[in-house]
Amino acid sequence: MSLHTIHSSVRWVFDSGLATCDLTIVWHAGEPLVLSPTWYSEAISVCAEAAPRAALLRHAVQTNATLINDEWCDLFLLHKFSVGVSLDGPPWLHDQYRRDRRGSGTHAAAMRGVETLQRRDVPFHVICVVTNEALQAVDEILDFFTSIGVAEVGFNLDEQEGARHRSSLRGDDLRARFSDFMLRALNRAAQPGAPIIRESLSVVSALLDPDFDMATGNDENEPFRIVTVLHDGRLSTFSPELAGVSHPRVGDFTFGNVNTDSLVSVVASDRFRRAAAEIAEGVSACRAKCAYFRLCRGGAPANKLAELDDFAATETQHCRLSRQVVADVVLSQLRTVLRDKAIGSAS
Repeated sequence: MSLHTIHSSVRWVFDSGLATCDLTIVWHAGEPLVLSPTWYSEAISVCAEAAPRAALLRHAVQTNATLINDEWCDLFLLHKFSVGVSLDGPPWLHDQYRRDRRGSGTHAAAMRGVETLQRRDVPFHVICVVTNEALQAVDEILDFFTSIGVAEVGFNLDEQEGARHRSSLRGDDLRARFSDFMLRALNRAAQPGAPIIRESLSVVSALLDPDFDMATGNDENEPFRIVTVLHDGRLSTFSPELAGVSHPRVGDFTFGNVNTDSLVSVVASDRFRRAAAEIAEGVSACRAKCAYFRLCRGGAPANKLAELDDFAATETQHCRLSRQVVADVVLSQLRTVLRDKAIGSAS
């Protein structure tokens, strides 16, 4: 991505009125650290130049950690980056899917990066992808993360979406197996030294949200709450995974270019209007049919399209597992904690 396009991207968001004074810029997709710290230093300066003087810009990165060294840590600390590391547990599990172009596992290289972050006191969280194999290894996964001092871990499903056309998660008993996985993970998280589980925090945060009963949608199904910009300035919105997808019925899911198009022209385009209308129809159907709507808020368009070939669809496997099962397990655990406290108070 050219520095000119970076400038145009930040300027486009503020000129369109999509951000007021607080904007998070997430460097993502592929492995973002293949570019140098010097490039990022220049890019961050350009972002600051493009934003209004009073704006607060936050930077975040999701990385496989294999390239992290002291120079990267200097950059992260200087600009207060939020750092996410993709790490799927112990070596035998991580290396099944995370391999380099020569077919070798990347766990050892990722751990060198993690150890560098820890030595330099750079805060980070972990995203662990839950595959079919991982469902049988929850204790090994939590033992591993506890042993290396991870403070917070989130469990992302091995999803069918974007360029990923098939998930390893399948079987008639999948819901029960994932429920067992999450229940065991949350029970382990209650032990000293264990990492916090992101999914538990997410459910509790949603319940405490003053707008819980007035939910209309989420970041992925309401337009322009997320703006995704590709290397050449083409822009997308809704689920970020859609930016790399094309569909016979709609075409690709870029709706304009930050270098040439205004928000008004993007919203007026036929392709955006078709996609937005179909996504809104799906959210409305979810609101009408689903008891979990106030937590899920209508699901992710990328998953609906990948699994059901229809933005207007409702329940997906991703929704059943990452929203319904997670909510059931977290709420069950909360009820147990509250019951035990009540019994303790009464006695």
